[in-house]
Formats: sequence, structure tokens, C-alpha cells
Amino acid sequence: MGPFQNLVMPRTSIDRSFSAELKAPWKKTDSIRTAIFAALYIAITMAIAPIAYGMFQIRISEAIGMVAFDAKYGGRPAAIGVVLGGVVVSLFSPNIGPDTIIGFVSGLLCLGFTWWAGIAFKGSDIGKIVTGLVYTFITALFVGIFMLNMVFGLPAGPAFVGVMIGELISALALGFILLKALERTYSRKKA
Repeated sequence: MGPFQNLVMPRTSIDRSFSAELKAPWKKTDSIRTAIFAALYIAITMAIAPIAYGMFQIRISEAIGMVAFDAKYGGRPAAIGVVLGGVVVSLFSPNIGPDTIIGFVSGLLCLGFTWWAGIAFKGSDIGKIVTGLVYTFITALFVGIFMLNMVFGLPAGPAFVGVMIGELISALALGFILLKALERTYSRKKA
């Protein structure tokens, strides 16, 4: 396949299935990892609060959500931790009510899809890119259209595009970089 082989197939086979992950018992380490992901999401979002809210937002903590794509590093604990972290940071949002409800639904959809895509795409780079694009679209739709436009009356186009640009930077670009860095770190520790 040449230089693009890793885009289609991961270097190592990832043996994951929906039924196996859903049936896997929840362990203490899963709870600890969930708390760590929630705390990281909250700390990063609160540190960048001025640019984490509004029509033109870059919530770099969204990169952590992409870690749910890979069970070795995140999986279910990352998905749940980021959703919980999102609920907490929305309590500090200037749009507290709508942000809490709409952000929660958006987070469930984004992170549920991210976890599912990690299984469906078997960890491939194409899967990471597709996941980042879907994550971006869902967030831009829910935050940009459903919250900023429909609830607060901001113009739909700029609200959607503003949130989308921020998500392309944070979820897609930074999320992809974070996943690749974790893969490299994990592969070095294994060797």
C-alpha cells in the first residue's frame, strides 16, 4: 500500500467490539480515569475561559474528547469524563442554562460517536479524521445553531462557522495530534 498504509489500516490490529466493550465490567481504574479526564477538561477550559465561550470560540480542551476514540488511552472513561467536565464548565458559562442542556446533549452525541468510531474504524488515521469532522459538525450545529442562533438570536451563518472553525482547530487538529502523540508514546513504552 505504500506511504498511505497507516491512513487506511492501523499499524497494529485493534481487537475491539461493541458488545465486548459494553459488557466489560467497570473497574476502579475506569472511575479514576474518568475523573482525570473530567478534571483535565475542566482545568483547561477554565484556564482559557475568555476564548472558550461565545460565537467565536476555541475550546482547546475539546482535543481531550478525541481520546475516547482509542480504548488504550481513553475509550469509555474519556467519553464519560469529558461529558461530565463539559457539564461542570457549562455552569460557569455566560449562557449557563442553555449551555448546560445543549452542551450536554452535544457532548453525548459527539463522544458517543467518537467512542463508536474508534471501534468501527479500528483505530485508523482516516477514522480519526472522519471522527474529528463529525465531532466538529455536531458541536457547530448544537452550539452554533441550536444555542447561539435559536436561543440567543445570533446570526446562524456566523455562529455556525465561528464554532466550526474553533472545533476544527481543537477537536480535529489538536485531537488528531494528541492521539498520534499518545500512539507514539505508547509504542515507545512497549518497545
